[in-house]
Amino acid sequence: MARVAALATAVRPARPVRVLVMALFLSAIVVSAFSAGTAAAPVHIGIVQFVEHPALDAFRIGFIQALEDAGYVIGQDIVLEYHNAQGDFVVSRTIAEKFVRDQVDLIFAIATGPVQAAAALTETIPIVFAGVRDPVGAGVAESFERPGRNITGTSHWTPVSEQIKLVREIMPDARRIGILYNAGELNSVIQVEEARQWAAGYGLTLVERTVVSTNDVRQAAESLVGNVDVIFLPTDNTVVSALESVLFVAERFRIPVIASDIASAQRGVAAAYGVDEVKLGRQAGEMALRILFEGADPATTPVETQRVLDLAVNEDAARRMGLTIPPEVVERAQYRF
Repeated sequence: MARVAALATAVRPARPVRVLVMALFLSAIVVSAFSAGTAAAPVHIGIVQFVEHPALDAFRIGFIQALEDAGYVIGQDIVLEYHNAQGDFVVSRTIAEKFVRDQVDLIFAIATGPVQAAAALTETIPIVFAGVRDPVGAGVAESFERPGRNITGTSHWTPVSEQIKLVREIMPDARRIGILYNAGELNSVIQVEEARQWAAGYGLTLVERTVVSTNDVRQAAESLVGNVDVIFLPTDNTVVSALESVLFVAERFRIPVIASDIASAQRGVAAAYGVDEVKLGRQAGEMALRILFEGADPATTPVETQRVLDLAVNEDAARRMGLTIPPEVVERAQYRF
């Protein structure tokens, strides 16, 4: 009996050890399974761009650069879903509807139409924009300082007077200035109104031509031949998408073209005074990261701008249009193509 009792006493401590080891083993399996099942899913960003042309493409390029420079791996840490609306406002809305239905983590809207479409469909998914000149006028922000809802971003806003005065500096004798734009783009309408006021202040004539689609651009440019001394292009998506049509007419009839975005100077306008779209895209990307990973609230995140504009000249293009750019303008240009 004593032997049995002694044996029982000797064996008894071993049982809890086996149970403990088994319990730890099972716990490890459960924790491992739980961790695998709850591993952080990649962030899903939906990108909707109104139309593809170098200026708007540059906003997207800068945005992606900001994500990558922050150390995130595209396709692994962040999934980007990009759609091009092909210059169609209805398609912009359809794309935004898809993003809202899929409950993406953030929408990056490039140009005014896409951000208006997204804003009308969600008040909860954060929206960051770029390529929107006047978010307040577009009805998507209460002010630049405090947007007031789920939307913020970067704006290429600058007084058109600051851009179009380049015409007078390069061509002081010009009296009739042609301007091409799509009256359906709010962004363009606002710029043209400012240009009218500026022209009136200097006693100059603004000769306006409107287009509905890229198919109309060449004909509109041709209608300016013999009626203007120079053509000024605002940041209009329709016209910029068909810039080569304007340049064809300008070079054939030797009419200088001056634009409002740096990318157009690289493509062949004589000069441009405006923003660096890649820089503004990067700023938008940095804003998106703060919203997604640092808890920044779009409603209180100020809309950012590029306070100092860049000057770009393309002397070869200018010569093809019969223009010699003054040396002092060339000298201070940040970009020479």
